[in-house]
Amino acid sequence: MKKFFFTVILGSLLSYASIGYSASIDEINARGALRVCSFSDRLPFSSRSGEERGLQIELAEEIAKELNVGLEITWLKYRFHARKAGCDMMMEAVAKKDDNADKRDIEGAKPLTRASDSKKQKFPPTASIPIVRMETYLVGPKEVVLGNNNIKSIKSLNIGVMRGTWSHMLMQKSKIKHRTKFITEADLIKGVADREIDAAFISSPQYWWFLKNNPGIKLAAVKNFDFTIEVSLNVGVLMRGADEKTVTKINGILTKLLNNNKIQDIYASYGIEYVAPK
Repeated sequence: MKKFFFTVILGSLLSYASIGYSASIDEINARGALRVCSFSDRLPFSSRSGEERGLQIELAEEIAKELNVGLEITWLKYRFHARKAGCDMMMEAVAKKDDNADKRDIEGAKPLTRASDSKKQKFPPTASIPIVRMETYLVGPKEVVLGNNNIKSIKSLNIGVMRGTWSHMLMQKSKIKHRTKFITEADLIKGVADREIDAAFISSPQYWWFLKNNPGIKLAAVKNFDFTIEVSLNVGVLMRGADEKTVTKINGILTKLLNNNKIQDIYASYGIEYVAPK
């Protein structure tokens, strides 16, 4: 077996242009490395520094090990940088159980290529099988949020949102008092903990990650808010320009990692409650 190695590709957007488009499984094997794009400061998902690499990086390492190749990571500041980075894979994509149509990334954006880019590739970006369920919770102090599971019940609360998100649009439509100063989910849940706001809609990984790192802060989560079920998502990985052989191979690896509980164990190591896809 080849020695597993971990390579970090640094560089600006200008340097990405020379990397080119992603490769098939045969080309990945010939190259000896799986190229993954990820974000440098986005725990619990990924991190460029520190002891904790992030659950998506650990999953990428497991995939590379199964392929018997190394792992090369291009660290991104913004998602659109991936268009020029030539990654084989991004570690999150909305995934359906029954088809591969109309794939979008976790934020609901178009896949990681422009339409003009797609014409240059033989195969479009494709999501893998779903590997986890990304849920959305209403999060706040226990005495504030518990028992509130519909829009009417939060009319009197001051809700924190990130500008331009689905929760922001919902608060505007429902004419609920809200604040939009928050840039990231980490900022948002800290705002709840600091009582700047009464509550916020938070993704399940971010909620559990915050509790793990702040055991003295008591926050509760409403998991059955009436519309959050509709915005909870099955998540897989995004393969760029992958042919059928590549998709089949990666899906087979992910199935193995689910069956031997490796993915579930990675989530548990970050204090995150794993939820199987529905």
